Order: sequence, then structure tokens, then C-alpha cells
Amino acid sequence: MNKFIALALAACAFCFVASPTFAGDKKKKESGDDVFTKYDANKNGVLDDDEKAKIRADFKAGDAALKAYDTNNDGTLDDNELAAIKPPEKKKKKNK
Repeated sequence: MNKFIALALAACAFCFVASPTFAGDKKKKESGDDVFTKYDANKNGVLDDDEKAKIRADFKAGDAALKAYDTNNDGTLDDNELAAIKPPEKKKKKNK
């Protein structure tokens, strides 16, 4: 029985250490805000044609953060799918 408990604890410890949330090299899934901020190079709050071209190139190169935007799963990002990449919402200040 003690061997079983020790084995179960070792398995749990391995799963914890091997999990992506614990690993130091985990890849953070980017939110829509992060994606927009990354590609809005001139910081004007709009994705311009050159910025959209960069998004499409990175998507084609396999950028995992952009795969979620290919909603029709055709392997490309059309204008409607790019329009889903929205600028971050401004945080409202609470009046006291």
C-alpha cells in the first residue's frame, strides 16, 4: 500500500512539474488586446494595410496566436477575420 501511495504522489509531482503553467518556458496565449497591440506598429489604434499584411505573413508562417482568428478554417485571414482583432478597451476610472 505504501508503494502505491508513493507511486501516486510521484506521478502527481511529475504532472505538476511537467505542466505548462509551471514550466519556465511556457508560451502565453495572447489575448486579442495583445495581438492588436503587437501589430499596431504606429500606435494609431487602427490596423493599417501594411500592419494587416504583417499579420497575414505571420499567420502564414504559423503564428499560433493568430490561428484563433481563422474562424472559417480556410488557412487564410480575410478582412472580416482581421476585423475581429480589436484595439484594447480603455479602462474606465471610478469616480470616488
